[in-house]
Amino acid sequence: MNDRLQHILAVHLDPRTGSPYWLERERELGFSLRDEIRCVADLARLGPFDLNALRERPVTDFMPSHVAEHAGLVFAETGGASGIPATTAYTADDFDAAFVRPFIDSVDPATTFTGGYWLWLGPGGPHVIGKAARCIAERTTGADAFSIDFDPRWYRRLQAGSIARSRYLEHVLEQAERIVRQQDIRYLFCTPVVLHALLPRLASTALAAIRFVYLGGMPVAAAALSELARALPAAVFFSGYGNTLFGVTHELGPGRPDGDIRRYYPRSGRLHIRVVAPPSPDLSPGERLFRDVAPGARGQVVMSRLDESCLLANVMERDDAERLPPAVAGLADGIGDPQPPANHTLKIDHGIY
Repeated sequence: MNDRLQHILAVHLDPRTGSPYWLERERELGFSLRDEIRCVADLARLGPFDLNALRERPVTDFMPSHVAEHAGLVFAETGGASGIPATTAYTADDFDAAFVRPFIDSVDPATTFTGGYWLWLGPGGPHVIGKAARCIAERTTGADAFSIDFDPRWYRRLQAGSIARSRYLEHVLEQAERIVRQQDIRYLFCTPVVLHALLPRLASTALAAIRFVYLGGMPVAAAALSELARALPAAVFFSGYGNTLFGVTHELGPGRPDGDIRRYYPRSGRLHIRVVAPPSPDLSPGERLFRDVAPGARGQVVMSRLDESCLLANVMERDDAERLPPAVAGLADGIGDPQPPANHTLKIDHGIY
């Protein structure tokens, strides 16, 4: 990973062709990042990343010039649940490495996806996960995914508990129910909340036909996952953890829920995940970046992305998680059971992307 870090720093900090944001940030910090940041642990010296930069600045400010001129860029916006969406971009190769290849490498497409089609129950448009879902469907079945028409930003603007919001959710579920009834759907990609709302509407024959469920978009508790599994007796379950800005990291492989916590491990050097000391009045966010928790302890998730298309260092995520030691040789540390902090109320719209 450190070799990749040095390459990414050289690309983004080239005085002539580097990304404007990082050249400006280097001047603000007052030291040479290429000389002083020698390993991923040194990234803490850069301080927490301010996501407002991704909300306010052009996406090209975060790209080296050769990437900004790159054909086939994939643009992506966050869902905007916390305000103005943040925007990023991926080259085609970076997009594949962030969202598609980790899934393909974790399953056996030749034996898992035999006949039938995917149904993607989530948004399209600027939401990168919809683009990823279609790519995964094409790589595993040779066909596009069936999908629904859904705008989560509009859903969030509707008043909680209102008739309008209930009718919009009903509109989403009606589309999904019709597709499952008419088509040979065997694979689902959705959030636990949407799946839980959809299952009572499906016939037993449709439930028995589902062979694979890919869950994302929000954490899922072991008890809730076991309930979903009982409703889908023939399905194996697989979940990912990540977001628009970084890509997705996965469990080691799909299977039936066993009541254990979800464990996620980065599979490549482009994504670095740490678990640091939780928020405290005694430590600033910058100070906490130097306080990794011990394996087995819980703390705040911090993510860094090392891509030519975008360098993001020390984004302090909402969730807390358990720090896990590497599961097998060659893997980095993982995280277990990521959840919103105890003082955060998880609402249904967190499962609506």
